[in-house]
Amino acid sequence: MPPNRRRCLQLLAGALGGTWGGHALAREAAASPPAQVVGRLAPWPARQATPALKALALDGHSRSLPDFAGAPLILNFWATYCAPCRLEMPQFNQLLVRHQAQGLRVLAVNHGEMPARVLQFLQTVPFHGDVLLDRSQTQLPAWGGMALPTSFVIDAQGRVRFWHMGEIDWLGADVQAALQTVLQG
Repeated sequence: MPPNRRRCLQLLAGALGGTWGGHALAREAAASPPAQVVGRLAPWPARQATPALKALALDGHSRSLPDFAGAPLILNFWATYCAPCRLEMPQFNQLLVRHQAQGLRVLAVNHGEMPARVLQFLQTVPFHGDVLLDRSQTQLPAWGGMALPTSFVIDAQGRVRFWHMGEIDWLGADVQAALQTVLQG
């Protein structure tokens, strides 16, 4: 596992309930995500409901998943300290341009950071989607995520169709093929 990805997993494991040192961190980091969702889009379990989402917009207003209904959506959990998260931002911008006609939106939910830090990051790494804040760090685990980045592809009816944890090439042929099934309805 590349050092940056390992560090993101370790930081997240500590933030989700372990201590930052000793055996608790090693145990949390060793509890890896399901292999079928790491680094590739995997189908969302057909009988599993779409979790609720509640987070704050940068303007301080509360937002939820129904606020984004009616358009296909990529819901991405990320943090400024996560190197793979940083690498995905330009790809999301390219996806927004490439799939503008199909109404694709990208919703980036920051995991636990202060608004000032997120705004500073966005000045250096532009992002053209919507940004929400989850200061409580409750949303990622509520969606079943265990690492950053974690993303969900949601259809226009609000159903999760695919998800993944870890770094992914959003412009790769296999991801684009899966995304097209959602974009086409």
